[in-house]
Amino acid sequence: MTFFSALLAADAAKAAAHAAPATESSGPLGDIIKLFGSFGVDGPHLLVQVINFALLAFVLYRFAIKPALGQMEERNRLIEKGLADAQASARRLTEAQQISEGKLNAAADEAAKILVVARTAAKAAVEEAKAEAQAAQTEVIAKAKAAIESDRLKMMEEVRGEVSRLVVETAAKVLAENLDDATRARLNEAAVKQLAR
Repeated sequence: MTFFSALLAADAAKAAAHAAPATESSGPLGDIIKLFGSFGVDGPHLLVQVINFALLAFVLYRFAIKPALGQMEERNRLIEKGLADAQASARRLTEAQQISEGKLNAAADEAAKILVVARTAAKAAVEEAKAEAQAAQTEVIAKAKAAIESDRLKMMEEVRGEVSRLVVETAAKVLAENLDDATRARLNEAAVKQLAR
């Protein structure tokens, strides 16, 4: 209790003492005043308490509630701004994801095209390498056949020479005579002609 309310309480107690006989006979209003009086509530105290409450309410509103409401409004504004920014960011993120998915799909399509081209080029290179290998193989086979044919002809010539020499020696032994060079040459030619057939 404040000093002012204590003073008023003292004055109110004196006034109540003087007015007590008058209020007791006033009826239901007197009963209510008596009931409040039994709880320690009297007119001057009630007035002082109403003034104190009004001052307290004004001070609280002015220095506590109003700034708190201002801060709440500021926070609400910041929250709304944050939500709007979050929605805008989510929208931009969705757009960025769609763009990146589009780019990924385009890159995948491009990679597939490059893969097809590379496979085609590889097949062509394999076919070309096969053709070159076959050409080289054919060339090697032709060279080998030519070398074999050359060796065969050379060996045939050697065999013919050896056979003709053997024929001449055999004929000389059979005939038991020495042949002259002209007869030998003639017999060699005849043997070669016979072998050539």
